Amino acid sequence: MRIIAPMMILIMMTSTLAGCTGGDPDSGGEMDSDAINDLIDANLQDFINNTTITVNQEIHHHYYNNTTTNDYTVEYNNTTVNEGDSIVNEGDDNNLNEWSNTSYNLGGANFGNGVNGTVSMGAGMMFVAHLEFTAMDLFPEYNADPTGDRDNIFTYSWSYYDYLTNSNRTDVFTFSCSEFYIIGSQSNNPNDQVSFWEDSSNYWDAWNNEYNSTIADLLLNASNDISIEVTCNENYSPYGGPIKYGDYGDSINFFNIVIPEGYAIEYIQLDTSHDYYGASSSYCYQFQGENGTLDGCWDSENYQQHQSSLYFNYSSGPDPSSRNTYYGGWENITVNFDFKFYGGVNDYVEEHFGNGNYGYGYSAIWPTSTYVFTLYYNFTPVIPVE
Repeated sequence: MRIIAPMMILIMMTSTLAGCTGGDPDSGGEMDSDAINDLIDANLQDFINNTTITVNQEIHHHYYNNTTTNDYTVEYNNTTVNEGDSIVNEGDDNNLNEWSNTSYNLGGANFGNGVNGTVSMGAGMMFVAHLEFTAMDLFPEYNADPTGDRDNIFTYSWSYYDYLTNSNRTDVFTFSCSEFYIIGSQSNNPNDQVSFWEDSSNYWDAWNNEYNSTIADLLLNASNDISIEVTCNENYSPYGGPIKYGDYGDSINFFNIVIPEGYAIEYIQLDTSHDYYGASSSYCYQFQGENGTLDGCWDSENYQQHQSSLYFNYSSGPDPSSRNTYYGGWENITVNFDFKFYGGVNDYVEEHFGNGNYGYGYSAIWPTSTYVFTLYYNFTPVIPVE
């Protein structure tokens, strides 16, 4: 640290008086101490007003081992900038704190399709991710005007085992929407003409007889695709039941956090809510089996207003509701947050309906669903040890 202090100024001023040692400057006699003090008092303020005092602060950190000396110089500015993944704290406008500067390069956060939110930073480098979104944000096509028609066509990609080639294949199939209207299609009694969405109990058998079990499975799964229902269901109603529920092997991502190498994440506080009008888990369930469908999610008599927590899966690390637990630092890590669905089967259902998919509506997405997700967290610098 190098400082030109006021004492140095006094020394310099005194040195300028060298030779003026007489009591009378013209007589060559010595000047007494009172005369010197009077001269300093008379000229000190003018000297200070025309003198620049420079404070040059350098902080050197030294690390020594048996073979190496590392010399790091930290220079301080004072600024605050937040640009994407780079967060730099800069000083205030009145330049009162120009000695303080800390620069952080931290991992970013992003949201899933249809989900909007904000990530902000507190004074203590704590982050908060706040998301508010609805089912209509996730499934905008579900709220479209009904355009279904049995004369429309649709395509569907399906993976299956082909015994003729003894191989697993994935192909794209094209069908007419009339496949969802074949039950009673040759009957003269309108009451016997039943679409898949009115009563699906006999459709798997009908498709199996018309084609084979592979196509029957394909059409059964395709019927759960919202875009296909909008295309084919002539009586489509966007508020006729849950949009999605059960365990069908896919997921919906709504939030991600990137933990950069050299930092560990610590979760501070988690608050979630899911508000919807629909059936509770005790009424909302479905089993799609090879012998038919057991369905309990479309009975509007069981619909009520509900509020519950937002259930989700996280791809790695501790439970986000945990405290005082650190994770990451050794490499760049992305933690994915996805909607959590439930599935299962019991002996009775399997015995009467055969093998298939069974789902609960415990965390179903309803057309009326609204979500709030708020997560506080921070990053702590760490040094990976190799």
